[in-house]
Amino acid sequence: MDFLHFADKPAEKITVKDLNRYMDHLKKRKVSSSTIQINVSSLKMFFEDVMKMNLFQDFQRPVREYNNPNAITYKEMQNILKTASSNAKHELMCGLVYFGGLRVGELISLRWAYIDTKRKSIQIKSPILSQSRTVEIPVELGALVKKYEREIVNSSSNTYLFPGKSLGSHTTSRNVERIISEIGKNSGISSPVTVFTLRHSRALHLIADGSSLNQVKDFLGHKTLASTESYLPVKKNLRAAVREKSRQDALKNIRKKFKTR
Repeated sequence: MDFLHFADKPAEKITVKDLNRYMDHLKKRKVSSSTIQINVSSLKMFFEDVMKMNLFQDFQRPVREYNNPNAITYKEMQNILKTASSNAKHELMCGLVYFGGLRVGELISLRWAYIDTKRKSIQIKSPILSQSRTVEIPVELGALVKKYEREIVNSSSNTYLFPGKSLGSHTTSRNVERIISEIGKNSGISSPVTVFTLRHSRALHLIADGSSLNQVKDFLGHKTLASTESYLPVKKNLRAAVREKSRQDALKNIRKKFKTR
């Protein structure tokens, strides 16, 4: 085992300090975050199941890091909504993921009953985390919901916002990813566009506009602030890097478009 060779001591004498030194060693070697996670899982299994040692009780697992290569700009998001505007369902899917910060599982599980038009809010229930959060419906998103509600046939009889092929079912995550991917391509965006791309870009845009990490944490539905920090590299130059000259114009054009509907 590479770790034991690095520690240069018998397994039964390994301490938490040795684990931390090894994590630093891997980071200095620029080992990817996913590989580090695999190493941690393997070591945890070895020491707990084989050595019967409780080392990991006091070990702080490194937070998984996410890269931001596919984050899109405000202008590109405007183009995505424009491209999807010919299909109310597709447009709402994009709008919910971006303006609502939904995960794909939360999107497909969304029911009409979760939308409160009077309070202008949406209750989002995570099928994985067994928790819920409420997000405000901005003007842009409210217009998309109304448009979709007008155009969908017998919307009142469908429990789910995006019903599946069989009665009482919802659409699949694979179908949503396919739709958003095609919209991204048709919008002229060269890099792949996924549900995560839109959700992640929204978080970056919020930070660029001055939102705190705690606000973004609540918006995304993260359990801990560490989860937010793990893939939102908040640097002093982040706002300058994310902002573009056409940002305000792009947002104004989006709002103007929805208000005139």
